[in-house]
Amino acid sequence: MALEPTLTISDTTTFSDAINFSVTDSLTVATPAQSLSTIACATAGANSIIVPASSSGCYLFVRHTANLSNVVLVENTDDTQFANLKAGEWMFLPHLSGSLGVQVQSAAAVVIEYAYWTI
Repeated sequence: MALEPTLTISDTTTFSDAINFSVTDSLTVATPAQSLSTIACATAGANSIIVPASSSGCYLFVRHTANLSNVVLVENTDDTQFANLKAGEWMFLPHLSGSLGVQVQSAAAVVIEYAYWTI
């Protein structure tokens, strides 16, 4: 199976030179995978695991959908935080943490969207 993400960045106001580029890649993926899903974050990450522990890594997409001031903490399942998302923010990244999964938590039941593809 293949996943073909595209990243496009365009900026004409921040720098004296405009930035305008697009990159597409073809990534080989396998099962298990999780299609776009939602979860309400718990206040303890262990209650909101979005990627189970595995010996292989994954490509992970997470998007904070709520229009709230609460930050979503994105962590490995050993409680090590590696990102936080504010309302409207998203991320797509390779998660290569050995046998650790991914969990999310927030001070309130913030709803996020997520999906993952096993490498």
